[in-house]
Amino acid sequence: MTRRLSAGRIAILVVLLLADALTGFEVYRYLGAHTAARLFQPQKPTDPGQQHHSGPIAELPGTLYLASEGAIYRLRHGDFGLVLPAGGWTQPAVTPDGRSLIVVKRQFAFSDLYLVSSGGQIQAQLTNDASKRYEFNDWAFYPRVTPDGGTLFFDWDRPKDLQATYNVTLKVWSMPLGNPNAPRRWTTPVAYTGGDVQPLPLSPTELIYTRYFRDQQGNVHSELWLTSRPDLTGLLPGHALTAPEDDCSQAALSPDGKRLAMICTHGGQTTSLEVASFDGTALGPPLTLVGTMQAAEPAWAPDGSGLVFLAPGNLAGDFQLFWVRVPVGPPSGATTPSGPARARPGPSPSPPPAPVQLTTNLDFDATSPIAWHA
Repeated sequence: MTRRLSAGRIAILVVLLLADALTGFEVYRYLGAHTAARLFQPQKPTDPGQQHHSGPIAELPGTLYLASEGAIYRLRHGDFGLVLPAGGWTQPAVTPDGRSLIVVKRQFAFSDLYLVSSGGQIQAQLTNDASKRYEFNDWAFYPRVTPDGGTLFFDWDRPKDLQATYNVTLKVWSMPLGNPNAPRRWTTPVAYTGGDVQPLPLSPTELIYTRYFRDQQGNVHSELWLTSRPDLTGLLPGHALTAPEDDCSQAALSPDGKRLAMICTHGGQTTSLEVASFDGTALGPPLTLVGTMQAAEPAWAPDGSGLVFLAPGNLAGDFQLFWVRVPVGPPSGATTPSGPARARPGPSPSPPPAPVQLTTNLDFDATSPIAWHA
């Protein structure tokens, strides 16, 4: 006799699949790490031999926060220190004053946001996403604090409509950092695409995020979207900064607010790290800084001189930390919001600087943004 899955069991499967989809990089690396063909086990950033008192990694200004195997590490002047021990921690975001972090804690079937001091002391739990029924658990991801330090933007899969359609998609939400009981929804995602992710707040009332949608052929694309007001009706206020065929995501704004870094796939299986000028409403032609690596999670130096990013850096495919300098004066000439999202440039008159690998034999979380504070 064939057993039919109940609505509750189906909902559980949908939620678990959502968690897997959000960590595609992690699935493949997990499988690779648990086979006999594994060349070696990665080290921890705090292991002997991972401290560097000279060279490019020691010259990085300020403090970086990175996730590795469920723990959060601090990198300062070439030295790694442990902030939060392994326990499902990922996706750190630093407050503008540098005193606190917003960090995701992943559990078996849900995740929550926590306010943590820069030294690793838990100060507050900002979401409560566990439920007595798995299908009503929630997932929170990608926290980011506004430049004034007063508002937290993040991704949440609340509210759900599991009983009707089992459509589980992430929406962008915000909340006052001092009042987690007053959340506000910002986006209405396209069904069955994964949703709207990776919020980048320019202010408490202006936001860039990655929007996933389907074209007329049913193919899913991503584009960077700029909006200045919440959308609870699906009318989609704002406009696209990138073209659908570019498939861009993971936006990072330079400290001066005039350049935007992003990861684009252009419909393929490889990525490119690109930088374009930004005038507050549109992007100029992009400059490809890295086009031959599986780059992810760019983060700007506090002085705007360059970017760190993650990419496979050893034979096992573990993600390492890289640095690339950004040439002064990237291509300009932003297009109007009503026209094409941005023009593709011609050949660059000179190749951009080559990226520099900063770590070896580590294993950073390629789905976790890097937080960098001066």
